[in-house]
Amino acid sequence: MKKKINIILNNQIINKILIFLILSNLAVFIASTDVEFNQKYSTIIYNFEIISIVIFTIEYFLRIAILKNFKDLFKPLMIVDLLAILPFYLSFISVNTIFLRLLRLSRLTRIFKVSRYTEAFEHIKQSFINKKEELFVTGMIFLSGVIISSTLMYYAEGEINPNSFGSIPRAFWWSIITFTSVGYGDVYPITSLGKIIASITAIIGVGLHGLLIGIIGATFMNILNNKAPLSDCHSQKIMDYDKNEINL
Repeated sequence: MKKKINIILNNQIINKILIFLILSNLAVFIASTDVEFNQKYSTIIYNFEIISIVIFTIEYFLRIAILKNFKDLFKPLMIVDLLAILPFYLSFISVNTIFLRLLRLSRLTRIFKVSRYTEAFEHIKQSFINKKEELFVTGMIFLSGVIISSTLMYYAEGEINPNSFGSIPRAFWWSIITFTSVGYGDVYPITSLGKIIASITAIIGVGLHGLLIGIIGATFMNILNNKAPLSDCHSQKIMDYDKNEINL
């Protein structure tokens, strides 16, 4: 029975249908936040939600049926599967309104179900896993930069520009926006020293962008390139086999 269920869950056609259903759910969820759209198509939205919940529930229990250990029930993807259907069933129970809204928001986690059916998500996940130490170091550099630049700006501009840099935590917003090169322009230095600090912060931020992209990009390309030699070897074996057949 488990083998049959595995065959069903790994069927390419079924996987494509589930991907389409997941993306359709996300589109409907986004569109339904518009009051006019929600009122006009409320019946269709509700029926679509019922159909989706039935399919996702069946899939969830099928995956429970093939689990090897009970602890596998708490794996990230199994939790995502549960969160995809839980808000609907809890809506029939009298619970706190804020809690229910949070659960409804968890419907967004359905998008993460796509990672079950696409190999690209696995490559991205593997890229992060392979470079977790480098990413941690980069994150610490970013955090240190935010703290240092915010502190410097506090001492440089705190008294002159208290609304923007009156405290170190208040300067965090400017520092993060500058490091990420967004630069909304709502908070900016007005002194010469503050502008110098801001310029250095912006340059370092661009450098961090390149470092982060380089780490992820290089790892991602390595994972993709490592697949190519396998196919090349396979092709070479076929060619060698054909040559041997001709010689015989």
